[in-house]
Amino acid sequence: MDAAEASARWCVVTGGRGFAARHLVLMLLRSGEWRVRVADLAQVISLDRDEEQGILGAAIREGQAVYASADLRDKAQLAKAFEGAEVVFHMAAPDSSINNFHLHYSVNVEGTKNVIDACIYCKVKRLIYTSSPSVVFDGVHGIFNADESMPYPDKFNDSYSETKADAEKLVMRANGRYGLLTCCIRPSSIFGPGDKLLVPSLVAAARAGKSKYIIGDGNNYYDFTYVENVAYGHVCADKTLSSEDGANRAAGKAYFVTNVEPIKFWEFMSLILDGLGYQRYSLQ
Repeated sequence: MDAAEASARWCVVTGGRGFAARHLVLMLLRSGEWRVRVADLAQVISLDRDEEQGILGAAIREGQAVYASADLRDKAQLAKAFEGAEVVFHMAAPDSSINNFHLHYSVNVEGTKNVIDACIYCKVKRLIYTSSPSVVFDGVHGIFNADESMPYPDKFNDSYSETKADAEKLVMRANGRYGLLTCCIRPSSIFGPGDKLLVPSLVAAARAGKSKYIIGDGNNYYDFTYVENVAYGHVCADKTLSSEDGANRAAGKAYFVTNVEPIKFWEFMSLILDGLGYQRYSLQ
């Protein structure tokens, strides 16, 4: 390892090929402050044409980014991926729409335990965990103007939310262990370029004729978050933990991240449908 390699600041993004994670990877590379290790399940990274010709492709060719194949359930693979890293952005998680408790527990809970252990083993300084606002939702009672003082519910809406809450607790309890500083980010309903869940599912419903009517009175509000804001929230969390004053304020805590622009859920959906040339929702 030459002097330049030894002095390089490395960070790791788990689930680095996911929707929000791809934006974070690019933001970190654009900053010029980091070399980025993109960690994900596939054996090798597969770049599309735009990525190959863009920032990520150039960074890989120049050694500013590397790919690490790592399963959260394999601690040895994680330790290899985290070697020499200053900060880990832990964004990997199963698809939230799959209600499989065993899958979510093995990845979100046991996998996060492994991430924490690997961070401590590799002497990582900071761990930023991507949680979810659903960790405070019971699936029944609406939440309005909630803040981080809101407790976990007695019963969760689904296994994804329950296991994300369990993982969040693990990350917050790990704060201060062997010098590791931690923080949890709870981004609400992410949208933007590269989205493969929200808009595609809406379009599929529209094409199938299932997006004509509003369920309920149409007045329920929702917080959607632009994906670049989510990525920036992670960067801000890391920068905050990097200072003594910031660490004293934010370490071991969880934070909601939204656009701070609540909008009626069905109005947001209708705006997307309008923009794509489909019929907007209407009251029955």
